[in-house]
Amino acid sequence: MVLKKQTVWLLTMLSLIIVLSAYYIMTPGTDNVAFVGDQEQSQDDAKSNEAKETNAEGDVVSSSLSSDEAFAALRLEIQEQRDAAIEDYTAVIASEASADLRNEAHEQRQELMALSQQESVLENVIKSEGYSDAVVYTLENDKVRVIVKADQLSNEEANNIMVLAQEQLGEGHQIAVEFQPAAK
Repeated sequence: MVLKKQTVWLLTMLSLIIVLSAYYIMTPGTDNVAFVGDQEQSQDDAKSNEAKETNAEGDVVSSSLSSDEAFAALRLEIQEQRDAAIEDYTAVIASEASADLRNEAHEQRQELMALSQQESVLENVIKSEGYSDAVVYTLENDKVRVIVKADQLSNEEANNIMVLAQEQLGEGHQIAVEFQPAAK
């Protein structure tokens, strides 16, 4: 069987991509950061969400937890909850439960995945309106919470965000819009 150089090159690159993908999937994340220092730090200091840094002159500069980190932590928490729920639904689907129960679990899983997609699209729409970041998530009883990174949020801006949320998620949701000031 004669293969062209281009075909061999393409197959080699695809194989490389597959191997690298498997490697990155199987390796643990490097987000775990260890801190060495005072182990006798009080709980009040630990809960204050303040990071202390040293500038070039050796002075200690204190700054609050950046809003980027807060948004990332909130997104991570929401994603973990959704992943756990999807995993539960998948377990029911794969189990030997009744067909009705499996169908219901499948529908709930699909609804949850669609809701996550709608929230992601709404976040991108809000960002396209000029806000630097936004987090959208739905609670029980069709309550939607929208957190926008902005120094101030007027009633008109909050109303516009509510309209965007209703357009994206549909009518019947109770929408709450909050803002979180950007770290300076």
